[in-house]
Amino acid sequence: MKGMKIAYITSQTPYGKGEQFILPEILEVIKKGHDVVVIPVRPEKEIALGDEPKEVAKFTMHIPLLSLNLILKSFLIFIKHPLRVVEIIFKILRHSGSLGKILKNLLIIPKGLVVSEILKKRKINHIHAHWASTPSTLAYIASELTGIPWSFTAHRWDIAENNMLREKARSSNFIRVIDKNGYDEILSYVKEYRDKLYILRVGVKVDVNFKKLDLKKANRALLMAVPANFVVKKGHIYLIQAIKKVIETQNCNVYCYFFGKGLLEDELKLTVTQLNLEDRIFLKGQLPHDELIELYRSGKIDCVILPSIVTDDGEKEGIPVSLMEAMAHKIPVISTNTGGIPELLEGGAGIIVEQKNSDELAKAIMKLINDEKLREELGEKGFEKIEKEFNLSKIVEELLYLMGNN
Repeated sequence: MKGMKIAYITSQTPYGKGEQFILPEILEVIKKGHDVVVIPVRPEKEIALGDEPKEVAKFTMHIPLLSLNLILKSFLIFIKHPLRVVEIIFKILRHSGSLGKILKNLLIIPKGLVVSEILKKRKINHIHAHWASTPSTLAYIASELTGIPWSFTAHRWDIAENNMLREKARSSNFIRVIDKNGYDEILSYVKEYRDKLYILRVGVKVDVNFKKLDLKKANRALLMAVPANFVVKKGHIYLIQAIKKVIETQNCNVYCYFFGKGLLEDELKLTVTQLNLEDRIFLKGQLPHDELIELYRSGKIDCVILPSIVTDDGEKEGIPVSLMEAMAHKIPVISTNTGGIPELLEGGAGIIVEQKNSDELAKAIMKLINDEKLREELGEKGFEKIEKEFNLSKIVEELLYLMGNN
């Protein structure tokens, strides 16, 4: 495919810590010979930790969400195209729904006007936004003003928010959803635009020749990892309880690293202390993405666990990249029957347990402790699943095809 000029609209990437899964996708698009400019809606001052954010930052424009200079520039653009801007404002008022979403979308307009001028000057061929929320609102505004075709990736919570979904579906060339559940959910909002919906998963890098290092040693401890920020949805508390049960039952040599940050950090530390697990569970902080991958490559991590739950307000997982990346390195995984996780682990690609059930989690961990052959089998099946269905290179090729042919 001939090289395209593509604008990626993100929420914060390469700033912030919440969109690390977007970094490899952007770098793969660049690797395949396309010119990319990345424009985050709410850029922070500091680039996220790691080599990947630094690399993506080379292709990123830091434009604040609001500033005096931005407002002045947007006013001049409004003077040039008053009718078109008023029409966009009218559509936002008409299609946003709640007052909260109206205000969020109106706040994006000044930056949308400025970005539209930038993309027009750069002769961008396609605009792609990650998230069906305000990043896609920015892309929508820029497309409406420039006529540049656009698309967006819808994940999970952003679908439920229903921020102008029908209007965005009408005006976009296609909508990418990352799992079957997401497809069914967004279809309920945009049935008349069914032909624009494509299931195209978020992928991870796969080395088809990857060989797991053999670190077998007599009585070596089982080291588990949980790469997930400390928020309710990730269910850390149930894993802490499960590890306590495992130790009480088998008194085995098992340890766990928690990689992440979040509001629940102090609460989790307190629980670990109260259960006398300070020498078993270690909160390691936020690990840069490339360092986490290198840890997987080293062969030191024996199992990755994601004890996710559905929160009281209905928040749940899509298909977690954190599990995919472990599976791509032949690391067995344990997770729960929430969101899109069963879709990822079906067919024996991992162990699925009931959410919010520390007893089932403990039993699954003990299975892996006691059965080395099972660990190897799960690692191989997980790798096969990722190579077949979640290979980043193949997924980006499909995404680029949609961008160039819709």
